[in-house]
Parts: sequence; C-alpha cells; structure tokens
Amino acid sequence: MVVKRLLLIVLLVIAALLGALAWLRTKEAHTFSRPYRVHTFTGTNYVLQLTSTTVGRVHTNYVVILAARLENPNPFEVLLQRDWFVLTDHDRDYYLPSTNGTQTALIRLPPHGVLERELFSYTVPGDTFAGTLAFLAGHQYFVLIKSRHPYRPEMGDGRFVTFHRRDW
Repeated sequence: MVVKRLLLIVLLVIAALLGALAWLRTKEAHTFSRPYRVHTFTGTNYVLQLTSTTVGRVHTNYVVILAARLENPNPFEVLLQRDWFVLTDHDRDYYLPSTNGTQTALIRLPPHGVLERELFSYTVPGDTFAGTLAFLAGHQYFVLIKSRHPYRPEMGDGRFVTFHRRDW
C-alpha cells in the first residue's frame, strides 16, 4: 500500500514537471512569434511576426535565415529596403541581408496586404553564436532571436537546423 502511494506521488511529480516544461517551451515559442508593430525610418508602421530561424553551414561560414510574416495595416503600399533588416550579435557586429538569388533589395507590402513568408538570409562567422542574436526590424527596434547561451553548431556542409524559439 505504501509502495503504491509512493509510486503514485513520484508519477504525479514527474507528470507535473513534464507539464511545466511543455508550458515553458510553448510560452517561449509564443514569445518568439508574437507580432511586433514596427515603424520604418520615415515613420510608416507595419507588423512583423517572426516564424522561424534556420541555421546552416556553407563552406567555411554559417547562414542564418529568418522567416517572417509582414503585414501592412495602411491603405497605401509600403516599400521596405531589405538592408534595413540587420542582424546583430553579442559583440555588436552587424550583418546585412543577402540580396542574391530570389531575394530582391526592395520589399513591397500592398495596401492592407500580407506577405506570409518573407525570408532574410545572413552569412555569419561561427563565433556569432557565442551569445545573443538580435534582428533590427525597423527604426531602432530590435527583436531578440537567440538567447545568451552559446550555441555550437556541430554540422557538416549543407546541413541546416530550424528553431521556433529563442532558447537555442
């Protein structure tokens, strides 16, 4: 009887801890992907919502790809320069997005329109992941995309990992 009761208590404690862990991970994912009302350098507003961060290795460097949802609440078209979206690391190194391939230098948001998946890709050195990473998304508006804990990607060339939270 005592053993059964002790086993039940242990199982309840384990279930409670697993529930708390699941709740924390869900909360972190919601914090990462919450919408941000951002202003351009000229004062026009738009809404940015990060959906994922992908990290991969190419040759001697790493690639960080941010997927975002952009929304224009205005009755007029909003033009965004891709180089306004800067990635910065813990050492205050700034990285401009790549504009080669299918990514154009100008992002057009139609009136009251939504871009469901806009990608921003950055080529960074390996020491970039030693601390926080932030995404400059508008005039003086930083969005934290990685926690301060070091991340040491052990991946081969051409391998990618996707995150939906900041704690990587």
